[in-house]
Amino acid sequence: MSERINWSTKGVWYEACASEGHCSFYFGRDREEPCKSFQLFQIDEGKIGDVDISGVLAINVVDLYSNKAMDVMTKGGEGGVYISDKTTEEQRKYLEPYFANNIPGSILLRKVLGIKYVDINLEQEGNTFHITMPYGEMKLSYTQGLDGKNPQRLENSLFGMFLSDLKICNTHFWKYSDFGKTWEFVNRSGVIADFDLKGKSKNL
Repeated sequence: MSERINWSTKGVWYEACASEGHCSFYFGRDREEPCKSFQLFQIDEGKIGDVDISGVLAINVVDLYSNKAMDVMTKGGEGGVYISDKTTEEQRKYLEPYFANNIPGSILLRKVLGIKYVDINLEQEGNTFHITMPYGEMKLSYTQGLDGKNPQRLENSLFGMFLSDLKICNTHFWKYSDFGKTWEFVNRSGVIADFDLKGKSKNL
């Protein structure tokens, strides 16, 4: 019987999708067609077993299978995983199965088309965040609230079991080209949220 390995990750999640206006899935509404998602995981603190993964950047790009809101968490979709090329061999040994086997349960990636180690950059200027890698790019900004200072937030979200402090963003653009998928979007839905996840898994 394989050993269950402890893991924990804490950080910030940046996400954009194909929806104009805020994504209906956040409100439990179906879409006319399945959506697509570009997600950056900024792991500020993390361990898998005894291996420290703090500071790791990883991207998932997901082509969702269903247009039904109720299917988002259960059916997920397919796509690529991109992990920072600054990671060590020891970190990669655990990061690959962590993302490939959907360990946190919130990644939505049920079928991994491939895992690549690439140069991932995250730059912040004020309330705007610019994420780049060789196969894609995303730029998003917080949507200001009534006070003109703090971003608008999503309260009591369906995704609250995995994410907290969900801040609404405008994604100025995002694009992606790999694994036979080529997409380019302008002025789409975006979210920046915190995650603090932990558990035990045999699939690492």
